[in-house]
Amino acid sequence: MEHFRSVLPPLVYPFHLSHADHFLGIGSCFVEQMGQRLAARKFSSFYNPLGIAFNPYAVALSLSRSLQPKAYQVGDLFEYQGLWHSFDHHGSFSAPASVQTLAGIDVAQHAAHAQFQKASVLILTLGTANVWDHLAEKRVVSNCHKLPGHNFQRRRMDMAETVEVLGTALEACFEVHPKLKVIITVSPVRYLREGIVENARSKATLLLATEQLCRSFDQVHYFPAYELLVDDLRDYRFYAEDLAHPNPQATDYIWDYFQNAFFDTTTQIQIQELEKLHRAVHHRPLHPDSVTHQTFLQQQLQYLATLENKYPTLDFSAEKSIFHQQLNS
Repeated sequence: MEHFRSVLPPLVYPFHLSHADHFLGIGSCFVEQMGQRLAARKFSSFYNPLGIAFNPYAVALSLSRSLQPKAYQVGDLFEYQGLWHSFDHHGSFSAPASVQTLAGIDVAQHAAHAQFQKASVLILTLGTANVWDHLAEKRVVSNCHKLPGHNFQRRRMDMAETVEVLGTALEACFEVHPKLKVIITVSPVRYLREGIVENARSKATLLLATEQLCRSFDQVHYFPAYELLVDDLRDYRFYAEDLAHPNPQATDYIWDYFQNAFFDTTTQIQIQELEKLHRAVHHRPLHPDSVTHQTFLQQQLQYLATLENKYPTLDFSAEKSIFHQQLNS
């Protein structure tokens, strides 16, 4: 037997991405992992202005707020267990005082709007087709904030509703940015709290919906993150301890596939050079005051100076500050 797994062949897309592109990412925690990797490699990126967005309604709302920020007021919030929350936002925005919650919402929303205005690439990651309807407000919420279950009713969106919700949001984006490139994917994270069967049906709905969106819009392109973990790697050793999230090895594998699919050779060489710097910044020496480590820091500053001359449009001030702080200490 020659093969012991089904390897997903490389995909060819009609465009390449580079450091000249500006990325806006919206979706589940998987898009945050990709966003962090882009940022660490000096790509202009911003992700999840309303916090992690799990379902299509939350993703569409984040898109809408990036396109046109909303002036949230105290009346848009509610207090529960000592914190002020927004049904539109992740719990990371919640705070003991309403003014704190509103301030965090305002800062993130306007940062996303600024990124959207210059964005050339939109990355959307759909986590689940299951949504929670707030019975009193008669609308889907992005986050329940652990309110008692009797306030909500759970249901699964069908493909038509998913396509309509996301398609409407995308159409509004394309009116502003007709050449915006959209990379859409289904998160490989397993929502086991929903149940194994329900998770499979939810993912199936999202997979069919993304296919329809790609057919409806020439600007929308599917990236197979879900298939890379579930069908290509297809082994529990590539999951974290919760057996739901991809572990670092799996995320590295998906990231490598992403690089090969979207970055040309020149950009991939740049990424390798920047990853070397990234590893040096996060190096934790056993003896920071040793001559060996001080020499290492000097070498990194020289390497950094080379990168600054080679890539004058990239900002290396944070790395430079870290190396100088270690030298001075």
